[in-house]
Amino acid sequence: MKTVVVISTRGFGVFRHDLLVEPDQVRFVGIFSEQDSVNVSDTEGSYFHRIHVVPCGLDDPSYTESSIVDPAATRAIVHELAGQSGTGELTLHCFDERNLLLTAELREELGLPGPTYEQLLPYRDKCLMKERLAGTGLRVPRFGRFDEQGFRDDPAACLDRITADVGMPFVLKPVDAASADGVYKIFSADEFFALPHDLGRSYEYEEHIDGTMYSVNLVVKDGRTVFGGVTEYLVNSTEVQRGRVNADINLIDTDPRVPRMIAFAETVLEALGKLDGASHLELFHTAEDELVFLEVGARFKGLAGLAAMQQNYQVALLNLAFEIEAGLKSHPWDQEQMYCFDAVMPKRPGIVSELVEPEVESEVEIKWKVTVGEEIKQGASLIDNGGTFLVRNHDYETLYRDFERLATYQPIRYEDQRRGGPGK
Repeated sequence: MKTVVVISTRGFGVFRHDLLVEPDQVRFVGIFSEQDSVNVSDTEGSYFHRIHVVPCGLDDPSYTESSIVDPAATRAIVHELAGQSGTGELTLHCFDERNLLLTAELREELGLPGPTYEQLLPYRDKCLMKERLAGTGLRVPRFGRFDEQGFRDDPAACLDRITADVGMPFVLKPVDAASADGVYKIFSADEFFALPHDLGRSYEYEEHIDGTMYSVNLVVKDGRTVFGGVTEYLVNSTEVQRGRVNADINLIDTDPRVPRMIAFAETVLEALGKLDGASHLELFHTAEDELVFLEVGARFKGLAGLAAMQQNYQVALLNLAFEIEAGLKSHPWDQEQMYCFDAVMPKRPGIVSELVEPEVESEVEIKWKVTVGEEIKQGASLIDNGGTFLVRNHDYETLYRDFERLATYQPIRYEDQRRGGPGK
């Protein structure tokens, strides 16, 4: 019997266990942090053979970091499972950016199939991935590694060096960030000088690109793309922290942007070292019709977006990943096809006075994470949000109109504490 170990719930919630061809021939084992374990649904709990709850890998994690598992505790559990399993019976899986490298280390230690640490590193280090694209002919933003000691010693000189290299405005982001966590857009010297004295992790700086963001989502098997889809973002990811709804719509396959962007993504994967399984690449499309690389991860996109993709394309993508990575075969997708997009609702600091549903023509399914009367803080990332929703329609043109309508949508209204009345 196969033992399939899943580290972190993130990205896993849309797996269709009911589609497995031989569900009795596999046991699922989960390893989740204390904070992350609460995300296991009743349905998932019913088919996990066992769930191990371990401490978080950080002492004081943010919401975004809370899924990081403790390395020592996770290593001990996986080694014990390996000792109980026969050759070829144990596989190790992760769809969470923050636990990918630990998962790769454990595969190497135990001789398990799947990407190694060195193979995954170019998909995690935002400087390394851009360095690897030199010579491909693809447009990459100008960038460099942020000198934290130089910033502390002489902020003005540090700013001069950065702007001489990439200009102003520019972007600062952790080299291993995900979900727009810890990202700063710097539009002025005052914003730069107001940065925390210690950013707490390794950062890069890069040129600010004006353009519409897209993501290209591929699944590769034996070096060949077996699934490809493109989504268009309503706003850039960092704008969510400023209160903009982050919606992204799956482009219809006949859209001429789709093959061009998939070809772009495949060139990136070839340069980084193409891995079997999922990848999620983000790029800009500029007003000059130029495609500009942003970043790529060896994982599926976020959970709400993945749910939308599965319904839109009628493909059980998590099941496809398990077929490639563990040999678990699944029946085909069995639900009605509907065009679909997802959205993430931002959190701003204040007391929630009203939750406003979007005015759209299409069918909407909303999952609120906040309640009226609750006092909330600024969302730190796309994961730390006020809720998500899916929008569906059989008519693509109507769905796209609804997508564009969300440009001015404000889902959460707040009490205006200065005047004692409702505000935005």
